[in-house]
Amino acid sequence: MTHSTGPDIAIPSSWGQPQNNPGHPSGSGYSVNHTQYSTKCERWAKLSYALPPIETITLDIAAVHENIREGKKDVDAHIDAPGLMDIAFDTILPKILAFGAGFPWCIEEFVVRDAVWVDLSMHKASVPYFILQCMVPSKKGLKAPIFKTKQFALMVIVPEAQWNDYEEWVENTENLAARQVQVRVQQVIETTENVTTALQSASTSTQNVTLPSASESTKWSHRRTTTPSSPPHKRLAVAPPKVPFSSPDHSDLKEALRSGGSTTNFDVTQVLGTYTENIHFYGIPTRQLADILKNPDYRSFKVEPVQSITGQLTINSSTRSMLGAGGFKTAHPGWLSLNPLITSGLGSIPGQNIAVKRPFHKVFPSPSSLMYKIGRFSSIDEIAKLVKEANVLYWSRSLLQLTYAFIDGCIASSDEPLPFIIPCVRFVDAGMAISYSQRDPKPTRAGSKTGSTCVGHLVEELIEGGPDAFLKFIHNMDSNPLLDQDNYRYEVALFSAFTQHVQYVKTGGLAFISDYQGSTELLTDPQILTDPSVGQGKDLFGEGNIECTVSMFEKQHKCNEFCKWPGFGLAPFPMTTEDENMEEAGCVDLEGSEAELEAKCREDASTAS
Repeated sequence: MTHSTGPDIAIPSSWGQPQNNPGHPSGSGYSVNHTQYSTKCERWAKLSYALPPIETITLDIAAVHENIREGKKDVDAHIDAPGLMDIAFDTILPKILAFGAGFPWCIEEFVVRDAVWVDLSMHKASVPYFILQCMVPSKKGLKAPIFKTKQFALMVIVPEAQWNDYEEWVENTENLAARQVQVRVQQVIETTENVTTALQSASTSTQNVTLPSASESTKWSHRRTTTPSSPPHKRLAVAPPKVPFSSPDHSDLKEALRSGGSTTNFDVTQVLGTYTENIHFYGIPTRQLADILKNPDYRSFKVEPVQSITGQLTINSSTRSMLGAGGFKTAHPGWLSLNPLITSGLGSIPGQNIAVKRPFHKVFPSPSSLMYKIGRFSSIDEIAKLVKEANVLYWSRSLLQLTYAFIDGCIASSDEPLPFIIPCVRFVDAGMAISYSQRDPKPTRAGSKTGSTCVGHLVEELIEGGPDAFLKFIHNMDSNPLLDQDNYRYEVALFSAFTQHVQYVKTGGLAFISDYQGSTELLTDPQILTDPSVGQGKDLFGEGNIECTVSMFEKQHKCNEFCKWPGFGLAPFPMTTEDENMEEAGCVDLEGSEAELEAKCREDASTAS
């Protein structure tokens, strides 16, 4: 039988030599960490089969020279010093190594000490280290003390000399990185200058030098024997054009001095009227109508305290800076900063420009006075009105989203090309901001209460362009555009009327959006109009809900180019007699006239405004 030759195996020389100290192997491949191997195996073997300790302590382990700290609970109270050192090193060493990644730490020099600075390595093994400090006299008069769990501190000490070496290493590493960045930047600058110089030299050479023949071209670069007296980019620099000095215009200077030297135009009230409040912000979401119908919790906008975001609201409340005042609300410029910032939309950037709106009522000094002052509601009434306004905007977003979903579906399924451009509009991002302020802790009169008061605001995405960019497309008591045909924004007004047609049909005549106003891209302050059968006498969607407008929609609405496109499949409304129209409206008796019905709607509208 033959035996094949196996691989050569190198046996460590230490295997064949007597060991002077078997506890400290010195052969190849061993380190000082192997000296404790047998002791570790024995310790972990005991722990593997031991029952969970009944008497336990808590350890607060920290690293000196750095803010590294960890806690350990349910530690056996009978643990000895070596066991405590193992726990301390296992807890802290990975964090030290991660903190100073790359530095050659000398872990063998680390020391573990207790709160009174005793070195645990000097303590005997197999002797519980903290157990005596946990034994306290019994309150029941027993002679034997009882165990009481406590917390003890351990510190992993990095020698000061080693820590100084680490700080010097960090400083050298940072300096080296800074020098490398500086060298790379200098290389980029020199490369850019060389390219610029070469391009300028090439440009001058093509203009002033005769091109060489084919036989000379290969040696062209060596024919230049003179050295330029200055760098090419300086020699070729173009002198700036000579502009003669001219004195300022006498009239312009006089006018500038007259207006600039006076501070009468400075609006002190604008500065004093700007203030900042701490707020809780409640964003108005956009939900599909199908989700609103399925989930009862989505039926209306709600103020949920757990979903609020804190922040700051700065308001310019001066009259001169007012953005406008409608029938229900005033609008002032403001700036919104939320903490934390949201991912997109309103509140996604700090100091975002916004419109701050607040409900008001008119206060006339006398019955015959035409001028009025702005009065504010109580906190309860103000918050209730703002919630209604937010809910109207909430539903308007959903109905407008329904309209665009209808448009997209019809265009995708139609073979007929679209003969016009669909305007792209949306309602502004908005939310409610409620600020809280403390009342005087001492009641000013009997029966008054202490605590906090709140002020509500409706904050909206700012529509840029000022008053010139803002207009109303459709009123809430009519279903036709308010603009003239020669207005360049008339197309958006027609589209708004078309969206009412779609919403009226797709809701079965129950509701549609009205009071379209804003710019050609952003809309604000809408109104939801519902059929009288929906509310049945209840206050739905605020005072601007003129129900007669829904009842009269089929008679008032005039189909336009959007409505008539065959791809949408919107049939024109049939003509009805006056009596049928009055009966459907349900606003006046059948004996009344159409004029009386319209007068009723106008009366409701004037009351709402």
